[in-house]
Amino acid sequence: MIQGTERILIVSHRKPDGDAIGASLALKLGLQALGKTVEVALLDTPSDNFTFLPQFFNIRGEFAPQDFGTAILVDCGDWTRTGFFENSELNIDWPNHLIVVDHHKIQQLTPGLHIIDATASSTAELIFYILQLWEVDITKDMATCLLVGLSTDTGSFKHTNTSKAVLQVAGILLEKGANLGKVARYVYADKTIAKLKLWGRVLTKMRRNRKWNLLVSLVTEADLKDCGATIDDLEGVIDLLRTIPGVKAVVLGSERKDEFKFSLRTEDLRTDVSRLAALMGGGGHIKAASFAVPKADIDEIIPRA
Repeated sequence: MIQGTERILIVSHRKPDGDAIGASLALKLGLQALGKTVEVALLDTPSDNFTFLPQFFNIRGEFAPQDFGTAILVDCGDWTRTGFFENSELNIDWPNHLIVVDHHKIQQLTPGLHIIDATASSTAELIFYILQLWEVDITKDMATCLLVGLSTDTGSFKHTNTSKAVLQVAGILLEKGANLGKVARYVYADKTIAKLKLWGRVLTKMRRNRKWNLLVSLVTEADLKDCGATIDDLEGVIDLLRTIPGVKAVVLGSERKDEFKFSLRTEDLRTDVSRLAALMGGGGHIKAASFAVPKADIDEIIPRA
């Protein structure tokens, strides 16, 4: 598919995280090394924490479908999660080829070639293997992008998905010149006053549901306004919540216009948060999942302490 295409589009999900951004940019650089014309499109502007990544400022917020012969969905199982098309537009006859690369369990909602491995730590790990199969010489810039994806989806190599293979890949990326110092500084260390205030609000509002052994916190639009923060400032706080010992899972809710979005995380080997998310119409994988509910139903969703 790649050999038969000159212009390639890479797209990922809304509210892109470090894996979506790092994997997409690394794949772009790899395809450019093969002589392809490549664009990355994300509907939502990524966090400023990732501005140090090469090609970051070339990410597009829109595109013309007819300009590309192949589209690659990275860290994203179907078009609906990209936000670019309404459901009624998903049957448009383009491009000639569609490829999905993801490490989440997904349903075959989007036609095309699916490269899925739910045992992988991140989509960045899969992109690393793909670049190796293509015999692309991984540059310092590619390595830094891949390290961001690898690091963020493993909680800086602290989560249970940090396998021997993950550490071996990370070691190779460092040998290739990945800038670990910049990753540590920009992705993890730099926090604005507004972000710290919002994290404090999350911690103040958290409560423990002892019946189900869940840690729950809920952030409203009023909280964001009071702290002078944006929804992007929540990035990373859920990892702080799950450091509390003894809880099976963490549930973080945030108000978004007419709904509340819930993110679920767990480090408990016996807990599968994707099952709960699926019951609520969402999805994800065993250790990380999400779902959304209308505001009117919020009192039924939040467990009582």
